[in-house]
Amino acid sequence: MIRALRSWYRKFVQFNLWATLYSSWVLGLFPFIYNSRTRKIKRSRWLVGYGIILNVVLVWTAFKNYAATEPDAITKIFERNPLAHQINQIHNVFLLSTVFVTYFRNWWLSEELGRILNMLLDLHHRHFIENDSNGCKDFDNYIIYKGSCIMLELISLIILEFSDSPNYSFGMLLGVFSILFMQLGVLLVGMHFHLAVMFIYRSLWIINRELLRLVNHLSVMRTTKLATSRVLKLHYLYKRLLELNQRLVAIFDYQVTLVMMSLLTVNIISPFYLIVYAISLKNPLTIYFWLNFLQAMSINVMDFWLHISVCELAVRTNQGTARIIKLFNDIPDLGMDLERSLTHFVLFSSHQRVKFNHFGMFDVHNSMGFRMIIACTLYLVYLVQFDFMNL
Repeated sequence: MIRALRSWYRKFVQFNLWATLYSSWVLGLFPFIYNSRTRKIKRSRWLVGYGIILNVVLVWTAFKNYAATEPDAITKIFERNPLAHQINQIHNVFLLSTVFVTYFRNWWLSEELGRILNMLLDLHHRHFIENDSNGCKDFDNYIIYKGSCIMLELISLIILEFSDSPNYSFGMLLGVFSILFMQLGVLLVGMHFHLAVMFIYRSLWIINRELLRLVNHLSVMRTTKLATSRVLKLHYLYKRLLELNQRLVAIFDYQVTLVMMSLLTVNIISPFYLIVYAISLKNPLTIYFWLNFLQAMSINVMDFWLHISVCELAVRTNQGTARIIKLFNDIPDLGMDLERSLTHFVLFSSHQRVKFNHFGMFDVHNSMGFRMIIACTLYLVYLVQFDFMNL
């Protein structure tokens, strides 16, 4: 029974990976073709051109039919509160800028991204494929979490758009589905970063496990001939992963930051709309309304926190590397070469670590995520205080 559940779980992980790949190809957001003979991906100009044309058409269609997609409740809120209308216009410009910057950098830096992915594939096939990684449960879990979150966000958007619109016109349907595909595209670019971080995390997890195995082997066998070469190899892999991580963060700086900001701004504006709708317009809040609002807010928070937690997971795994190397101090008579190699490794891992620093301004980790959520709550309070007389 347990084996069957594990097999089903692995198939669900593979489904999320394949769904991400094919959805990215369909939307033209992953302009690469895999060569099974060389085990490398190659950038395709045809896919880049196809992606640009398709997404320009989607953006133009969404912009042209946007007015037809606004629910009646939102229209009433804008008529009652001019500030809400102004905020909505600014927010729409910000969301459109997020889509433009995300897509532009995705295509503009695709060649550099292809080089990084080829290096990760090369490391995997040459050094990590021989290691059994079935014990890395977080790798599977976070892929499923992110894939499920994307599906829930799309379902949530459909529910919110169609729940308050009894009359479905062709323009409304065209606008809703174009916005749906635009949102899916932005979420898929975030998924690309998420998957790349997870593969780096799994490689670091394998390095830590190999170091622990080496500690246990030396404590029992006391044979240091092969241990030195093994430590040097792990040190080399560690340095390569840190270099690739820095290049990866530089590519996704703007995309990830804008996606996180868009999720946070939605969680500020939506409660403000709710306050105007309930207090200013004196509309009753039904259970169905509350369920729609809460599910949309909770999915946004969950997606935002996945951006934080996946980076925190990789950082914590990396911090454990230096602590594991220090376990070698308990083993006597390691030999001069092995001690020298371990000293270089522990010094390097203590000073050079995996970091997800965007624009050199802030690191992404749990404490920063909590501060962002607290800041959103404060901004909502400030917004209500600023427009208190119109409520």
